[in-house]
Amino acid sequence: MNSAISTIDDTDRALVHALQLAPRASWERLAPVLGARPETLARRWERMTSAGEAWVSGLGLRTGSQAPCMAWVEVMCAAGTSPAVGAALAGDAHTMGVEHSTGGRDLLAFVAVPDLHMLFRYLSFRVQRIPGVTGTRSSMVTAVHSAPDRWRMDHLSPAQAALLTGRTRRNAGAPGAAGAAPPVAPVAEEDRPLMMALAADGRRSVASLARESGMSESTVRRRLSRLEAGQSLRYSCAMASGLSGWPVSATLWAEVREHEVADCAAVAAGLRETRTCMSVSGTWNFMISARLRTIEGLARYTADLSRRLPGLRITDSAVALHVRKSEAQELDQTGRRLRTVRPDIWTDPAPGVPDRT
Repeated sequence: MNSAISTIDDTDRALVHALQLAPRASWERLAPVLGARPETLARRWERMTSAGEAWVSGLGLRTGSQAPCMAWVEVMCAAGTSPAVGAALAGDAHTMGVEHSTGGRDLLAFVAVPDLHMLFRYLSFRVQRIPGVTGTRSSMVTAVHSAPDRWRMDHLSPAQAALLTGRTRRNAGAPGAAGAAPPVAPVAEEDRPLMMALAADGRRSVASLARESGMSESTVRRRLSRLEAGQSLRYSCAMASGLSGWPVSATLWAEVREHEVADCAAVAAGLRETRTCMSVSGTWNFMISARLRTIEGLARYTADLSRRLPGLRITDSAVALHVRKSEAQELDQTGRRLRTVRPDIWTDPAPGVPDRT
């Protein structure tokens, strides 16, 4: 699936940046922005996706109108078992991300389930029973200030980006639109097959989705519009980290006074390297993940955070040795996509296991 030698160039990276801004834009719309013919862009995208070098995925993790129960789970393993444990976790529908990490944990997983009871079942009857796991430590996500789909590459000029974001803002209900945020769109059980299909390919056509789901094209179009406008379905375009120019992933834990959380989140989210920013429960109340060009860049990034945010105290940091999974995509050592693990978070993570065992 993955070629040994990549042919990625700056035009490919600019195409990925454009699709981060407008994930489902037609090739005809993207062509004048990138200065290329639509068929040329289509061929480039097919080459990259076939090699696992880039992809667009859609994630919709709501239960009705409620956000899922999400947690960061630190996993400790017996010596020599972390590769097998990581592989087991990466194959689970309930883990959105899994990485081998430095610091006081062997693995760091990001988990999404419908509710607290399902989180209990996943941790108690799945994670803690994987051979080699010696302990876990969990931090509940209490607020998401900046999500991964907001992170951008840097290969479009401001003028090119404005062409895409300007058009996007004119679409009612689109991210970044002026005015009050639209109400959250409830996710019905009938919406889930569409979300599962878009997890693997967020650019699938309405006609293709209609054929697979048995719905009419007008029904699919109406459902997608409602979910997108209500931010219940979000798209993310990514490139293999080893090809993107941002190969290093790092996570920071910090303490912030509660009345300063909003200001700290706004400043942290505005930094170029920041990928996610969340409030969490537990020993520390703030987590930030970042993309860096080099490992040495971590010291500069943390220094920049500390300088800009005197009320934030960084308490721990970790570098990902190998990101095995990100946003439901299983990855190889260079960050290329191997496969999509269907993010069917609504299923029981421990089927057949009673709560009292």
